[in-house]
Amino acid sequence: MKKEHIIEILHTIEKEKNIEILYACEAGSRAWGFANDESDWDIRFIFKRHDVKDYLSLNHTEDVIEWIGEKLDIVGWDIKKALNLHYKDNPNLRELFLSDMVYIDRGIESMFSGLGGFDINVLKNHYCSISHSHWKKYCCLEFKKQKTKKYLYVLRSILCWRLLNRDIYPPININDLLNHNLINLDGNIKAEITHLINYHQDNGDLSEDCILKLNNFILDSLSRMKTTKTKSFKDISDYNERFRELLMVTR
Repeated sequence: MKKEHIIEILHTIEKEKNIEILYACEAGSRAWGFANDESDWDIRFIFKRHDVKDYLSLNHTEDVIEWIGEKLDIVGWDIKKALNLHYKDNPNLRELFLSDMVYIDRGIESMFSGLGGFDINVLKNHYCSISHSHWKKYCCLEFKKQKTKKYLYVLRSILCWRLLNRDIYPPININDLLNHNLINLDGNIKAEITHLINYHQDNGDLSEDCILKLNNFILDSLSRMKTTKTKSFKDISDYNERFRELLMVTR
């Protein structure tokens, strides 16, 4: 799908919903580096309503906009929701800023500047939970072709956790993770993960030996990954002030 077509759809959403999209990017498997011909386009955006009165009404106004089309999954977050997610160190929000497929960017950095970074322990807990839950629910040693994507979810989360455990903020693309000079990954496992990515993209076969090695690597990694207690030290008043500033800004 062409970038121009996606941008055109985003502009249509702006007109229909009377909003301004401040930032829009690709998320999911295309941003993570293991999309194939069957992958949807997972587009996420942050928006601001044109009419300030919408934010000053007693009745609830939707803070999430969804638009579903053929192979298109588009979801947008209102600025108030996005600021709340940033305050809570939401890992999914962080990943949006790291996408290398950006469709619209109207100065999104200024929206969050001065509000602090994302808490490493919150991020660690996220990737730890994703790894454990996806392994238990979808994989658990029983490898099938249709589960390849779930295996890659688990592996990407493990690699992210490894860097975070060394107080290093990770990239989101699995290939960037594999090539990170501080990932401390055995060369054989790196090769097997690469084989799995190629297999998922229909660029090769996968041996039983490869699956066995990956299973052992995942199980060993999961045994070392534990969640930790977290405590936010962010000041919500800073976020309230930023929200008011955004409402007063007009284009």
